[in-house]
Amino acid sequence: MRTTADQLTDILDHWQSGTGPLYQQLSDAIVSLAESGSLEHGAVLPSERALSQKMHLSRNTVTAAYQQLRDQGWLEVRPGAAPRLGSRSRGAEAMSAHDRFARILPDQGMPIVALNSACPAPAPSVATVMNDPLSYFDGASTGTGYAALGDPELVRAVVEHLRALGIPAEPDEVVITSGGQQALWLAVTAVAGPGCPVAMEGITYPGVFDAVAAAGSRPLALPMTPAGLDVAQSVRLLKAARSDAAYITTFNNPTGKSLADEDAERLVHAAKATGTVLIDDRVLGELTLTDARPRAFASFPDAGSVITLGGLSKVFWGGLRIGWLHTNATLAAQLRHRRAAMDLGGPAMVQKLGTVLLTEHYDATLAWRIAQLKDSLAAVREAFVETGVDWEFDEPDGGPCLWVRVPGGNAERFAERAAAAGAPVASGSAFEVMPGLASDRFRLPFYQSAEQMKVGVKILAESAA
Repeated sequence: MRTTADQLTDILDHWQSGTGPLYQQLSDAIVSLAESGSLEHGAVLPSERALSQKMHLSRNTVTAAYQQLRDQGWLEVRPGAAPRLGSRSRGAEAMSAHDRFARILPDQGMPIVALNSACPAPAPSVATVMNDPLSYFDGASTGTGYAALGDPELVRAVVEHLRALGIPAEPDEVVITSGGQQALWLAVTAVAGPGCPVAMEGITYPGVFDAVAAAGSRPLALPMTPAGLDVAQSVRLLKAARSDAAYITTFNNPTGKSLADEDAERLVHAAKATGTVLIDDRVLGELTLTDARPRAFASFPDAGSVITLGGLSKVFWGGLRIGWLHTNATLAAQLRHRRAAMDLGGPAMVQKLGTVLLTEHYDATLAWRIAQLKDSLAAVREAFVETGVDWEFDEPDGGPCLWVRVPGGNAERFAERAAAAGAPVASGSAFEVMPGLASDRFRLPFYQSAEQMKVGVKILAESAA
């Protein structure tokens, strides 16, 4: 990818820190872009002359900045060739997407408290419906038993659910999937091209990395602040990078942060203006812990191309493996057949069960799940105080996770000790688009009961000592 002086100037907006010589500030800003993935490994940078003219800097300043980048191993310059980012600027594509995702999967051993997975136990409504099989079984045992294109009743239930979110959905625009992860995989591999960037929050759900790798694409980190996505910088980056797609979570997994409606609308309009497909992951989207009620991207007028992901796992139970995506009718038809070619569709009985849960039990179960999460989060806060450990975290807007800073700063070693003690957690490196963005953090899901969370925090405190 060749980066013009105009493009580099756009994404270097506000690069002057106010301290140190200008060449140092410029060099540091380019390193920051490389570390975040905004400039990928191998990107060709503009010539010293072009950049100095565009940025109104002296040629000597740019020359000194490039020299420092060369000295630090960030820049490769060959005789007669343009400068390009070197081997130190490898991002998430240099890591194993499979390994990163595996680190957040449910532990198959026998930990005392499994804190590495944000998967809930079944809500009471699941057992209620399963104990009354005639409520969903009737008719499910006729015919072939295949529902490769999605059970029509479940499709209609999803359409009504989406319309309640303000999305003008129709049945031919919905694809039923085996959980939200399959929906994510189908969406990314459908719209992302080989070698092209897929923009995403710099700290994000690890399941997206495998999908991006499968598409032959590369992740592009959108900048974040403690409050969440830096929308102003992200809009500039989308305009400069021309990404095929941008993947955004409603309540960030793992930070729990969300976008204000006005910021979400800015992002939607920027994506439309740049031809970027927005993948709106709302799997956690209604698990609000505050007054935040983030709007679905597709609910904004003139939203452009948006794929909305959803599912039942985070409200009812991960074992249901029922998810969906909403997009335009043409792409939906392609993805339905692509999904059918993978597994011939989900089990017919499970789809019938999901239909009953979504149509008759969703609102009550959502309220129950949010109350359970709030109780467990309160127990975590109390346990943090009782342990006397200097835990640091920002309050989440929603979702089932805390993003916690490790006392001492080494999350990898902390995670190893915690796992050995019986409370495995996922360290920050599993969630970062570029190495080093979250080396001092770990994710703490609080789907477990308040009592179990207190036990888990006590083990974590002992591991942090």
